[in-house]
Amino acid sequence: MGFMLMDTGLMAMLRKLKLTQTATDVLSVMVEFQEPGGAVLRTQPEIAAELGIHRTQVSRAMSLLVGRGLVLRNNNGKGRSYALNPAIAGYESADAQAREMTRQLAAGGPPPILVPDYQQTPPKEGRGNLTSVA
Repeated sequence: MGFMLMDTGLMAMLRKLKLTQTATDVLSVMVEFQEPGGAVLRTQPEIAAELGIHRTQVSRAMSLLVGRGLVLRNNNGKGRSYALNPAIAGYESADAQAREMTRQLAAGGPPPILVPDYQQTPPKEGRGNLTSVA
């Protein structure tokens, strides 16, 4: 496959997405083997073989990627197929990317990419060296 134009915004936000190493590896394979526009023709077993890991690890990673909105799942009746979110997919040209983004915006915008908002929880009462102040 030749060169494809991709928005570098994904790389800038990758750290904030709190992906597991396996999910990051799966996403990398999907980016590498995507068709223009983001369709990924590799199956989970093929991705597992590419990474040298078990298929269940790919399945868990795929669930995380779908949950974050980076990967879209299509149940087409013959099994599942996957595509990268149009906002992070590769395109053959800047014009093709602009056309797809215009189409996405007309339809309400591309699916959102969800950055987790983890909050630190306070220690449970009676734990640690906390003392009560009256």
